[in-house]
Amino acid sequence: MQRTREFTTERLYGMGFIVVVLAMVWGQWAVYTFLVWLPGSDEWLMTKRVVFVVFNLAFFNLNLAFYMAMMTDPGLVPRSWGFYMGDETKRRRYCKMCNVWKPDRTHHCSLCNRCILNMDHHCPWINNCVGFYNRKFFIQLLFYVYVSLLIIGVASFYHVMKLLKAAFYGYFSEMPGSMWWNSVTVCSYLMTWLLLATLTNFFKFHLRLIWENYTTIENIEREPDQRSKFDIGPRRNLEQVLGGNTVLWLVPLHLPLSRPVGDGVRWRVHYTRVIDEDEELPADDEQPNYQHRMFPQSRR
Repeated sequence: MQRTREFTTERLYGMGFIVVVLAMVWGQWAVYTFLVWLPGSDEWLMTKRVVFVVFNLAFFNLNLAFYMAMMTDPGLVPRSWGFYMGDETKRRRYCKMCNVWKPDRTHHCSLCNRCILNMDHHCPWINNCVGFYNRKFFIQLLFYVYVSLLIIGVASFYHVMKLLKAAFYGYFSEMPGSMWWNSVTVCSYLMTWLLLATLTNFFKFHLRLIWENYTTIENIEREPDQRSKFDIGPRRNLEQVLGGNTVLWLVPLHLPLSRPVGDGVRWRVHYTRVIDEDEELPADDEQPNYQHRMFPQSRR
């Protein structure tokens, strides 16, 4: 069940990253709005207005996704899960720090000091773990950051080129603002493309993980060319993160039709890969011995 993440002492220590992120995000918005869009010429006025509306829509969703990724609890292991074994023969993992049985894909985060359902990684930039219930918001945050920066990079190109040309030829009187603010505009523009270059591979990496139904932790531990046993097809893999309604995939809210499919505890698996895994992996206390079934044992 989705919950709001509580503010623990550990989380309060990480709020400095949040201040840095907000300063960067709102700084880019302010520079584009007040130093590029407003002083711009009236040429293509309607196009400028449309682009500005689209930019602010993306920027609004960026902030909403950031808030939801930071404040949504990534997933708490149900206390009663795992104690009833029944005829279940697979080995269970136990967390001695949280005193809970750990479902598949659950890991203990030393920074959050708790176990996280379907833990992907701990992200200091949202001061939260990325897990089952907020992974959707993390992906949406990356998407809207990328879209906002791309709009700034393209829409500001003509304005910045005019500034650089005027500075190169010494036509300082033709510049729309003071030398100081024009320097801020150019530096912000260069940072925009630097961030875009950095985010491109990072965003592609996380999209590929969702497409193949891997987490970052599982991807580190995987063998070359190994496919995830949780891979049940690209469409269903995406639904486990973004929700069952395609229309709402870009909405940074947990609506009844846009919640991640599943509960973060029980996972559908591809039975042929489970069979291969049982044949290849050693049987020890740390390695689960998965049964040849599509659904693991449900909670009771």
